[in-house]
Amino acid sequence: MTPNHVTRMSRLARRFLVLICFFTASAALAQTSDDESANAANVIPATIDLGPRWEEGQTARYEFWNRMQQTAEARLGDRTQNSSNLIEVEGEITWTVDRVKPDGSALGTMTLDWMTYASTPNEGPSLAVDSRRSPQTEETKPMHELLSAMAGVELTIEVAADGHVTRVKGLEKMKAKTSQPDFIPSELDFEETATELASIAFAPPPFSSEAAAGQKWNADYRWEHELGKVDQRWAYEVKSVEDIAGVPVAIVTGKGEFKLDPEEPEDAPPGSPPIDVRMLEGVAESEVLFDLARHEAVGRHSTSREKIEVAVTFPDGRRFVRTQTEEMTGQMLRLAED
Repeated sequence: MTPNHVTRMSRLARRFLVLICFFTASAALAQTSDDESANAANVIPATIDLGPRWEEGQTARYEFWNRMQQTAEARLGDRTQNSSNLIEVEGEITWTVDRVKPDGSALGTMTLDWMTYASTPNEGPSLAVDSRRSPQTEETKPMHELLSAMAGVELTIEVAADGHVTRVKGLEKMKAKTSQPDFIPSELDFEETATELASIAFAPPPFSSEAAAGQKWNADYRWEHELGKVDQRWAYEVKSVEDIAGVPVAIVTGKGEFKLDPEEPEDAPPGSPPIDVRMLEGVAESEVLFDLARHEAVGRHSTSREKIEVAVTFPDGRRFVRTQTEEMTGQMLRLAED
């Protein structure tokens, strides 16, 4: 086992230990006596506010991990080819509140401290890159340059009073650090990243703790997709509000449905046959643990599944069909201060 494998396993162990601490604390609360339960209830505020009521200078550091399993089947006539690829991305992000406006909106700074990228296809060489280390081979240099260009750059994030991100600024600093500026993710991509960080987007107005369980609201997003844009409709619900190790925490679940809005490729040659793109399946689920004392997320866990069919019919009647399925699992955890 290499040092990189050891580092990865230690991070995974710490991540699961944090989650076990949360759920162990919840289970212990359920077994307390009536007196102890009454004392614990004093920690829960009478009014639950899921909005971003931050303080200027407030800082949090998050660890993120994403795992995507891709499988694809390509058919041309009676010929079929299958492929698969496993992609893992992890790193740490620092979030700082710079200014809180009178209307409850805020300006913050989001910094990707470091990132790793690993790709393991069923055919061909694997790829592993860490922004903190020099590239190991010529093949890893392009990806290493991109990760290094994104790492350490402070992005300005504008957050509305209801927690949704309205704007991201500062990408030109990343693009200036690489010879591949077109491969830097878009502002909309970073809006999606920031949305899944410290706040709960489109949070409802404050409600009483007695009526917390069952509170519901909806949110719509439009994010980037490699084939165009994807419209996501989410339904959120507060499952419970609990005292976890003396911290009031709201547990919020979400279910999402996706719809793809495909765009014609800009580099398609003149006279090329039309491309039919359809999303056959697009669903997701998430769970957020929201610290009601600091008004920021403690952790997030999400899963999603997409199945997309791309079909081309040639003038001679032959039909090429590629069906790709992506199953993703992601986690975001606030780290304890060093």
